[in-house]
Parts: sequence; C-alpha cells; structure tokens
Amino acid sequence: MLQAHEADIFRPDVTVLAPQEAVPARRERFATRLSPQDLERRAWKRRVNTIHVNTDVVVKAVARFDQMLADLADDVEGQCLVVPAPSGAGKSHLLARLQMRPSLVPFRDEVGPVRPLVFIKAPSPCTLKTLGLALYVALTDLELSATLKEHDIWRRVRHQMHAQLVSVVMVDEFHHALRGRTGDERRALVETLKNLVIPDPNDPLRPPGAEMRPISLVLSGMPWLRRVLKEDFQLLRRCIFMPIRPLGHSAACVKKATKFLELIEPRLGFPAPSGLSEHDMVQRMLKASAGYTGRMMHLVKKAAFRAIRSGAPSISQLDHLAFVFDEIFELGPHRNPFRVPDISTCPKLKEIEFDKLTRLMGTAQADIDPDDA
Repeated sequence: MLQAHEADIFRPDVTVLAPQEAVPARRERFATRLSPQDLERRAWKRRVNTIHVNTDVVVKAVARFDQMLADLADDVEGQCLVVPAPSGAGKSHLLARLQMRPSLVPFRDEVGPVRPLVFIKAPSPCTLKTLGLALYVALTDLELSATLKEHDIWRRVRHQMHAQLVSVVMVDEFHHALRGRTGDERRALVETLKNLVIPDPNDPLRPPGAEMRPISLVLSGMPWLRRVLKEDFQLLRRCIFMPIRPLGHSAACVKKATKFLELIEPRLGFPAPSGLSEHDMVQRMLKASAGYTGRMMHLVKKAAFRAIRSGAPSISQLDHLAFVFDEIFELGPHRNPFRVPDISTCPKLKEIEFDKLTRLMGTAQADIDPDDA
C-alpha cells in the first residue's frame, strides 16, 4: 500500500506531459509579465555581464595562443598551453576569450562539420574513460554507453577528431585528473593526450589512413595540475605555462588594480559614480580578491546586479559590495573588507575560502591538498 506522500505523487488523474511538452508548460506557469522597466534592467544586467577588460594576462595569452595556431601549419608536433591559477582567478574567462579567435569558428563544408576547436570542462572525477565520454558528447552531441571500454571510447573520439579536422582541444578544470586517481591512471590519461600533441605512427587509436596531423592542447586548472603533466616528460616539454598571478600591494600593483577598476566603472552604466578606483576602494578590492582581477570583476558584477535590481544610482560599498561579500563568504563583519572601517586591520583571506566563490560561479570544487591551501 502506498504511503501518504507516495499517493500524492502517483496521482492517476494527472496527465503526464511528454518532456517536450512539459518545458513550455512550466515556463508558462512561472512566467511573469515584465514591465518596460524590468525589461530594461534585464538588458542592463546582460550588458554588465559581458564586460571584458584586457589585462596583461589576457593580452599575453591571446598572443601566445595565436602563435600556437600559426605553428600548427608547419610543426609536426603540437603544443600545450597551460593556465594554472587558484579558484576564481579568471581561468574560465581566459579560455572563453581564446575561443573567440576567428579561425576557430566551426562551420560545415560539403563533407560535414568542421570543428577547429573542441572545448569541455573536465568531468569529476576525470579518468581516461570519463574524459573520452565528455569529448565525444562535445564533438557529436551524442552520448556513448558508459559500458564501453576506454579503448573503444577513444577510438571513436579520435575518428571524430580526424573527421571534423579538430586542431585544438581545450579542457577547463583539468586538475580533476588528480582526484582519487592512481599514478597509472594519470599516466594513461596524460599519455593519451600526448599522442594528440605528438602524433605517433604506431598509435593504435589513430584512424587508418589519417594524416600525421598534431592537435594542440589548452589546459586550465588549479596550480597543482602541473603534477599531472609531470607524468609524461614528452608532453611536459611541449607545455607553455601561462599562470594567472595576483597583484600585490606595491605601488605598481596598486596602479594596475586602479587602472583595471577605472576601465570597468564607465562600462557599468550607472548615472552616478561608484568610486571603484578611489585609493581606499582599490585597497579593499585587493584584500577581497587576494589580488586577482578575475575575483574583482566577479564581485563588481554581482554588486552591480544588486544595484540595478534595487534601482540604485551607483554601486554602494555597504549596500552592495559588502552585502555580496557577506553572501558569498559568510565570514562576519570583521573579516569583510567592505565593512571594516580601516582596511589595514582586515585579515587576509585563505585561498581555501575562495573555493565557495568558484562554486557560485558555476564551476566544480576540487579536492585541495593541505600544502596548497
């Protein structure tokens, strides 16, 4: 006999909608009639969300990536661009900027789809099998059976890469390859990727008759992803490391942070100044972000969304920035850089505390070794 709550769920008088019918019905149920003001605020938030600032890291990474793409025309080996940085530092944003290169836009010719770049977020846990399954979905929009063996999965992945003329494989959150993996498992994963970069005529996964065409890699993740790459010296020697480093409190770093915030503020679109580039606010931003401009951008955007929603003329230090910081970190007023009267008395945040920021930004949390926290 069904329990009470089960009886409520399995109601025979309710018509069950097919999945394709359920989505519009649900949207209609929760839809609200938006006023012209609401529509303008929504569009305003979208504009704020697309603000980009070309930092030194972005400019250097784009230039180096463009050189990698040019080298693919001549080299018999590919390269591996590695972006190591802690949570919220801007790794995913940087990868998104690299994907915007015109030569990487997918298209279709008379044979079929041509996909110069394939991008995925590394599954967690990241094994040779789960990585292959994720790549196959990205290449085909189809899922392979998880019961297939690694060899069969990667044979199909490699055939798709060959057929779609893939030149770059980009994997975000690659540090997941460390989580719970044995040394043998990590080596197998890295060796498989190495065979993309340095084609091997005897590679059993290479499609019959396929040209010896290298594929370059772009990998991002937490700083200790270097440990995974050390599993294969041949791949490691083809790596170009482009770490995202924090700004300190030197005069030069404060000047860079000030310029960064100066470039953001006029693009926010508020009628009144928010004072983001004033000296005291710059110091608070440096403390709240541990010097990473990616974190600064995230805090500013979240505060801007709140200000837009409330109809405020500008971003307020207490009502918006302090509120957003409290909501993310839950550390109390004495550790909130936007609430303390004197920013020099605010203690430094530990890197492990920034993991929550990463989770809220929609990326997965990684296991952290005590030495790296």
